[in-house]
Amino acid sequence: MNKYLLLKKKSEERINNFNMFFAFSQEQLKEGLEKLNTTEENILKVFGGGFIKKTDRENYIKMFKEIEQEEKDLFEDEKVLFEAFLYELGNHEYSYTHEETDTLQSLGFENYEELTEQQKEIFEKAKTKYLNSQIW
Repeated sequence: MNKYLLLKKKSEERINNFNMFFAFSQEQLKEGLEKLNTTEENILKVFGGGFIKKTDRENYIKMFKEIEQEEKDLFEDEKVLFEAFLYELGNHEYSYTHEETDTLQSLGFENYEELTEQQKEIFEKAKTKYLNSQIW
């Protein structure tokens, strides 16, 4: 498994093990409150329908900042950045959409213009390799 996928897996495990729950109905909210042994007054809503205890807010923020920094540090390695671009191009169906934004944003870049010249070269190489590997 490449380094990017290993980091992605590690990050997912950290998030999944965080003291939180997801709720999309009143019943799920009730079950989640029981799981955290708390009340609605003591929770915060976070991304994607997630909820955490208010007392866990700082740890939640810290976890995501650490994950972001680990990814940034890993992307200093050109090979890893290439692997990440290649993986996310496939993950976001670039061969079908030819839309770069979703791929870039999934890796913490706002848009193509934000990339350095070196990162743009790596991204262009990844796009070429990805498109050439597709079976039509």
